[in-house]
Amino acid sequence: MRYTQYKSRNQYVLFNQNVLNAFCDSIFTIKPERLTPVCSDEQGRGTVVFFEHEERELVLKRYHRGGLIGRFVSSTYFFRSLKKARMWQEFELLAQMRDMGLPVPRPVAARCTKTSPCTYQGEVIVERICNAQTLAELLCNEALAEKTWEALGLVIRRFHQHQVDHADLNACNILINATGQIYLIDFDKSHIRARHDHGWCQSNLSRLRRSLQKWKNRQPTFHFEAKHWRALERGYQGAQVSPVRSTHAVPVASR
Repeated sequence: MRYTQYKSRNQYVLFNQNVLNAFCDSIFTIKPERLTPVCSDEQGRGTVVFFEHEERELVLKRYHRGGLIGRFVSSTYFFRSLKKARMWQEFELLAQMRDMGLPVPRPVAARCTKTSPCTYQGEVIVERICNAQTLAELLCNEALAEKTWEALGLVIRRFHQHQVDHADLNACNILINATGQIYLIDFDKSHIRARHDHGWCQSNLSRLRRSLQKWKNRQPTFHFEAKHWRALERGYQGAQVSPVRSTHAVPVASR
């Protein structure tokens, strides 16, 4: 992937030359009325913008703090270095994973804006996974075949085989498109581990299971049962001896 970095006043920008023919800062200034709530384990905290540019469907994510500190400081972070800025790290991690053949959105651009000598705000833009729903949205409406759960386990294991530790693997950060392909999204604060450690792999899986159980507890209808988790584990365990494939998406059983 070819990408360019430049600085303009208090802004640092990184953009993917393989996606954009030309770049202009206005791509980051989408009208507020086009904001769309994010499917979230925290019931909608945060927003993204879906928009079209150069005939491409794109997604703009603005970084917002969560938890207790987010009540007081919504979108400002302490600046240590550009390489440690959250949008910079997510852009570069997505580029690495794409090179590995993992099913993630293609990074398009990132912007880090210094708001003071010690603080920054920022955004990242990725290509949209079209005709897709989150795992949480799907399960609110229908039960998925066990083969689909097995395929999901396989996809997660592929990321783990590449040492990718997803910091927030939950039912809203898994997309399944109309043809049954599975993608992982939202890699804020995620990273590639220096070496394999089964502890963090299990932590990823436990977080996902808690997320699914949380959705089941709060939704009147949510199609998640113990047998579905067992199917996911079968797919995950079966992938341990499978070669890592270089496709960008993994087909699953039709629903």
